Amino acid sequence: MSTPMPASGSGAPEPEPGSDRLSKAVVPEPKPVPELDPVPAPGLTPTPGLTATPGLTPTPASPYRPLVSPVGLGRAVVILLALVAVADVLVIGATYNIRRLMASLLDQPFAEVTDRDAELADSLFLMATVAQILLYVASVVVFIVWFHRVRSNGGVFAPDRFTRGPGWAIGGWFIPFAALWIPCGVAIQTWRASRTDPYAADDHEPRTLLHLWWAAFVASWLASRYADRVWDKAESPEQIVSAATAVMAATAVDILAAVLAILFVRRLTRMQHTKALALAGAGAPVPAATAPGPAGPVPAV
Repeated sequence: MSTPMPASGSGAPEPEPGSDRLSKAVVPEPKPVPELDPVPAPGLTPTPGLTATPGLTPTPASPYRPLVSPVGLGRAVVILLALVAVADVLVIGATYNIRRLMASLLDQPFAEVTDRDAELADSLFLMATVAQILLYVASVVVFIVWFHRVRSNGGVFAPDRFTRGPGWAIGGWFIPFAALWIPCGVAIQTWRASRTDPYAADDHEPRTLLHLWWAAFVASWLASRYADRVWDKAESPEQIVSAATAVMAATAVDILAAVLAILFVRRLTRMQHTKALALAGAGAPVPAATAPGPAGPVPAV
């Protein structure tokens, strides 16, 4: 390997080997830093099985969780459903008034309906339907909150009796078509878990009321869809009379569904309240809910 030559014309002599002062500098090797074992903060000694919160004394993690009473929500649902039934009665009355006016035109071809009668009939129908819709929306919201509450409590009573998590008590209502059976399955499993003996046969505290309510609910939903479609297309007096009859029939089924829903809410709320009081009186802690698993057989819904 050739030795590098100095730049031409510089005249600087090449430094002698070993004359560079940097080459004589001794760089000490870094000393390894000893690893230190972690030291807990003063006054806080970690203990297995304890949870600590800054500023608070560590407390043991409890394997149990308290039940949440559904009584207050149940009462609110009952009141709102009763108001929905009252609004349904008003809708039937307002619809009958429109039907009466249109039927008079059919029975008496030369009869006249005054503008005042027509405007009054339309105003009564509008006010009744607006009240019905507002109360129905409010009852749906509170009912779903109550439904999720009782489902969560059921998961505390007997977690192995469920095939779906508590979230289905809310989300199951918003899935098209599947909403016609998923909430019913959640209600059935919640009913089973809320019985005095969750593992007894189905004839123990039978769920006849639950099935009646659900059948009326589905019938009301289907009848309302049909009545709304017929009403929107009605133009002639004959069509209005026919549509009004469909609306009154669907609203009557809705009243039946509301009454059965009231009975169902009261019954299931009372079942859970009675069971919680019995457990509290016996001094038996209720285990925290766990994910559904193969802890026990779950009857098909």
